[in-house]
Amino acid sequence: MTALLDEHPRLGVECVLRELHIASSTYYRWRRAEREPCERRRRDVKMTERIKEIHTESGGVY
Repeated sequence: MTALLDEHPRLGVECVLRELHIASSTYYRWRRAEREPCERRRRDVKMTERIKEIHTESGGVY
């Protein structure tokens, strides 16, 4: 949904949210989460990077 508004800024946030029946607070929470990921998301990113390293180092076995 945020991608739609990024691609078509002229639509206006409030109009799109109203049509999709999404609270504006929900939209702005999504936007904030994109800028400031929570601790869980940051840990997941680090863990995913480490898993990919281990997979590469093992020759794709693990």
